[in-house]
Amino acid sequence: MGCRPKALLLRDGEPLLLRQVRLLALAKVAPIVVVLGHHAEQLRPVLAQSAWGAATRIATNPAPDVGPASSLRCALAALPAALDAIVVVLGDQPLLEPGDIEAVLSAWRWRAEGMELVVPVHGNAPGHPLALGEAVRAAVERGESVRDLRRTHPERVQALRAPHARYTTDVDTPEAIDRLAREHGVVLTWGA
Repeated sequence: MGCRPKALLLRDGEPLLLRQVRLLALAKVAPIVVVLGHHAEQLRPVLAQSAWGAATRIATNPAPDVGPASSLRCALAALPAALDAIVVVLGDQPLLEPGDIEAVLSAWRWRAEGMELVVPVHGNAPGHPLALGEAVRAAVERGESVRDLRRTHPERVQALRAPHARYTTDVDTPEAIDRLAREHGVVLTWGA
């Protein structure tokens, strides 16, 4: 995005960062940990000025270029040791709705025995948010990635089939912002 924090893109006047936190809170996910990397100093005040954001814990990834697994490890380190499930949401998914997170949580609660990861899937594309358990958490903490675990242990992954693209739509480029408006009627803008 040309050195701009995409988490500050506005949907209906709300930064995507706060939108994701709000959706998690509405789904009664707690505690909420936000991992900041690049642009952390621009994002912290946005979190602090919002009731949604002020209720979050902030973890800082000192090496965000290492990849998403490093950010996930930072989040896991900031969470309590014993949790029923961990929900992993990306900061740049502008189409997610409260029901989408609730559907992932429901799939987690009703997953088949032995399933340690719930992944929403649209078409053949995996998406987010994910729900994961202690075995996946331990593997990520040891240095593995969720992507690698999905590939090497498909028998432990339960797919949540989605008839919509909300789980698989993110915005990584200006072209993606244009496509979002064209295909979904959702307009994202940069704030002041």
